[in-house]
Amino acid sequence: MIQFIKEHWVQYLIGATVAVLLGLGLSFFLGSIWSTPESIRAERVEAEQQKGEELGEIDFETRAASRD
Repeated sequence: MIQFIKEHWVQYLIGATVAVLLGLGLSFFLGSIWSTPESIRAERVEAEQQKGEELGEIDFETRAASRD
């Protein structure tokens, strides 16, 4: 078995390279198809920023009240 692998190592190397390239290509293709659309991503980012601002205001009010 080891002798067979030693004799055909180039074919194994080519096969592994093809497998890696196909895997990367497929993941890129599926990622571009199934990824979240830009408009939805922008809405989520805006909502997170608004939520962060609201929490920051609450935290600021809490700190100001505790100092008094």
